[in-house]
Amino acid sequence: YENTANAEEAKALLEKLFGGKALKSAIENEAAVENEIRGNLLKAGGAAFVPEDPKAFLPMKTVCDIILAAGGIPTYPFLADDAKGGYTDFEGDLEKVAKVLRERGFYSVEFITTRNDVQLLEKYASYLHEQGFVVTLGSEHNTPAMEPVELFARGGAPLSERLLQINYEGACVVAAHQHLVKQGLQGYVDANGVAAVDKRDEYIALGAQLIASV
Repeated sequence: YENTANAEEAKALLEKLFGGKALKSAIENEAAVENEIRGNLLKAGGAAFVPEDPKAFLPMKTVCDIILAAGGIPTYPFLADDAKGGYTDFEGDLEKVAKVLRERGFYSVEFITTRNDVQLLEKYASYLHEQGFVVTLGSEHNTPAMEPVELFARGGAPLSERLLQINYEGACVVAAHQHLVKQGLQGYVDANGVAAVDKRDEYIALGAQLIASV
């Protein structure tokens, strides 16, 4: 559509590609148009949709082993609440999901904050932090949309002081882990992926020193 002569021609082309559905976004809003292209063509029911083959995915342990071999910390990406306040079957029971994650060798989790209600986000992040997990908060910069670097919750809600502190402590652990692994020393997780949960505060302190020195 980028090579069409004018906006009307571009809209007509996209409507044809979308199977007769008109473009909802302003044609000059590239980020929104890209999202509509992805939603209409690549997602389930779209002309370019390809069903996932479970056989194409590596076993979870293999993925974790690759991360550990690279010096990283295996981290579970939390979806948490959706726009309607719902959760996936796996994440709906907070106590159960924390237990299962530990059993599967995950001691670190991350939330993409723009997806979540700030109060529900704080509830989940606080509980997991109190259970000994390293909790970090991330952003979603995977479209042309010029999103701010500063994190915020759904609807542009600012993060609470509690969330900011939890995220900072998580970042400190990651910084300390990277610093130690770079020197050939054992980081927060060992070669088998077992975390030094009882020493988390020591890693937070080391990470804070490293961050302050930058």
